[in-house]
Amino acid sequence: MKRLLVLILVWTLLVVTGTIVSADGQTRRRHKSKFGRKARTAAIIAGGAGVGALVGGKKGGAIGGGGAGLYAFNRKAARRHFKGKTRTIGTVASGTALGAGVGAAAGGKRAAAIGAGAGAGGSYLYSRHTRRKRYHRRY
Repeated sequence: MKRLLVLILVWTLLVVTGTIVSADGQTRRRHKSKFGRKARTAAIIAGGAGVGALVGGKKGGAIGGGGAGLYAFNRKAARRHFKGKTRTIGTVASGTALGAGVGAAAGGKRAAAIGAGAGAGGSYLYSRHTRRKRYHRRY
C-alpha cells in the first residue's frame, strides 16, 4: 500500500511540474550571486570534509575533503577565478589529503605517509597534464 501511495505521489508531482510553463524561461538573465567564487570553493571543500567526517571519522574527513578539493579546484568556475599557481597548490594539497586518508584507512600511519606522497605526486602530474597548452606562433 505504501509503495502505491508513493508511486501515485511521485507521478502527480511529475505531471504537475511538467505542465507548468514558466514565462521566465524566455529571457536569459544572469543572476549575480552574492556568494563569492572563492567562498563557494571553500564551502565545497568544507562540505566534503564534513560529510566524510560524519561517515568515517578523521580518515573519512581527509578523504572527503581531498576529493571535494580536487573537484572544486578543477571546475570551470575555478579556472576563471583562480590563478594557475593557486589552483595547482590547491589541487596538490587536496590530492595529498585524499592520499593520506586512503592510506590511513588502509594501514595506519606509515601507509598514510606513503599515500600522502603518492597523492601529492599524482595530483601534481594531473594538474600539469590537464592545463591548457599555449602555442606561440612565430611570424
